[in-house]
Amino acid sequence: VTLGKTGITVNKNGFGALPIQRIGREEAAYLLQKAYHGGITFFDTARFYTDSEEKIGYALHSVRDKIILASKTQA
Repeated sequence: VTLGKTGITVNKNGFGALPIQRIGREEAAYLLQKAYHGGITFFDTARFYTDSEEKIGYALHSVRDKIILASKTQA
């Protein structure tokens, strides 16, 4: 799937990060890493999802060049 007019192509399956705001950092890291190792490379989050951006950064910093990360704003 191509994201709008960006030319960036992602898989149809992605990881929506809203639920990880409700769990601890280590559990979130475990889930995010399992998703990545299971083939998920598109991660969607938003500033509104409290600390999910922080948790994604913590969990996936070593593979940042291998994933697509989208973060929505209120703009």
